[in-house]
Amino acid sequence: MKLKKLSCILMAGLMTAGTLAGCSGGKTNATTAAAGGQTTAQAGTEQTQSAGGAKTVIKVWSKDRHDATYVQKKVDEYNTNNTDNIQVDYQLYTDNYVQAIDMAVQSGELPDILVQQEQMFDKYVNEGQWADLYDYMDSDMKEYFKSVIYPGYNELDGKLYFIPTSGTTCRLFYNKEIFERVGITEPPKTLEEMVEYAKRINSQLSKEGIYGFAENMKSASSGLQRSMCIGLERETGLVRGYDFAKGEYDFTQWADTLKLWKELLSDECAFPGCESLDIDPLRTQFAAGKIGMYMSYSHAEPGVYQNQFPMESSKWDCVPIPTVGGKTTGKQYFTGTGSYVLNAKSPNVEKAFQVYKDIFANEDYLIGYYEGGFGVSILPSVIGKAKPSEDFQNKKWLLISDMDALLPKPPHSAFASGMVVEGEDMYKTCESIYYGDADIESTLKDLTDRYNQAYQEAVKNGSGHEVKIENYDPMNPTLQ
Repeated sequence: MKLKKLSCILMAGLMTAGTLAGCSGGKTNATTAAAGGQTTAQAGTEQTQSAGGAKTVIKVWSKDRHDATYVQKKVDEYNTNNTDNIQVDYQLYTDNYVQAIDMAVQSGELPDILVQQEQMFDKYVNEGQWADLYDYMDSDMKEYFKSVIYPGYNELDGKLYFIPTSGTTCRLFYNKEIFERVGITEPPKTLEEMVEYAKRINSQLSKEGIYGFAENMKSASSGLQRSMCIGLERETGLVRGYDFAKGEYDFTQWADTLKLWKELLSDECAFPGCESLDIDPLRTQFAAGKIGMYMSYSHAEPGVYQNQFPMESSKWDCVPIPTVGGKTTGKQYFTGTGSYVLNAKSPNVEKAFQVYKDIFANEDYLIGYYEGGFGVSILPSVIGKAKPSEDFQNKKWLLISDMDALLPKPPHSAFASGMVVEGEDMYKTCESIYYGDADIESTLKDLTDRYNQAYQEAVKNGSGHEVKIENYDPMNPTLQ
């Protein structure tokens, strides 16, 4: 394994093989790789020989467990059938994906193709790390994907870096049977109701090991970016605390929400041990009927409960994430998924594009992906031909709605490597409030000051630029 050094360093942080076997009902090739092992493609193919000579190995990294079995199957088919003398090595790095990428960039061992993830994309896009797909696309491919090319999102300065083929946002997922048992007739519309319902479930069912609420709070950023931060976008009209009309951060508007989150994560409401919970162990408990509510991404959960942790579809549903008092002053995060970036510094970038086009941009693959419940297609051609799973047909809030929108990037995302915030980031600061004794008002004021100072310094020293959108309307957001 050529990434032996990197894998050894990551081993301590990655899940054990036994845990991952439980995640999918048995060890798949991809999940074995997540534990530091090898995929079928990898085992014995670093020096693969064929009648035409040594094959070119194209390495693909993914962060997604929910579609791993489907993707592995398509990769195996490609490896068996392609006539281009290419072998694809598909590897799954789960909760340590961004860390793995950082280390691979530093060591010069970045793979050829990577599942696009916002944090890593933003961090390296201005360093020439990602290839311009326009350089390799023919006119037919450009025409096919023209509806999902968004200037200011995946097209920057005339360069196309990734192509979203499905979409996701975040929702509140709830167990219908648990609600019925405690007399809850409809899901919460406000954050106050959500806290009330969680307390009711805990008070009546905790002796049975059933609890009102859980979130994957082992990583504050992972947990909050799929939950509280999304509700705050609708509630405040700010994107991660940034006001695009004023051109400044203001985290003080998070105070009311954080007061309720402190209750939500208390023993009165929460599943024990949320502070050390990852998303898949949480999903396991939800599928077992032990958790009443949690928040996560809309594209992943149908596939999870179909394939990874089987759960009857009739037992769960989802709704918009509740806000304080039901307040809505803006749209909430929607982003494309099913996207891949190409390593521009790979010596095999042209062959990597061929692999990307033949597997991940292939219409049969995309139809199967949507029909398998792994994501909500946003491609007109796929939507017109596919027969999606019952979950996507019957659970309307799994789909992208008019409350969801592409949102512009705040400064800490727009030039991630150029804006250095002193002290803890917004997520760890929130953690000091809901799991600690930090004073809410003064802590959020300090957070606001630190982010604004870092932003102003970045503009001053040229590592960033002014981010302000004239007449910005959070209910009708524009990207530029």
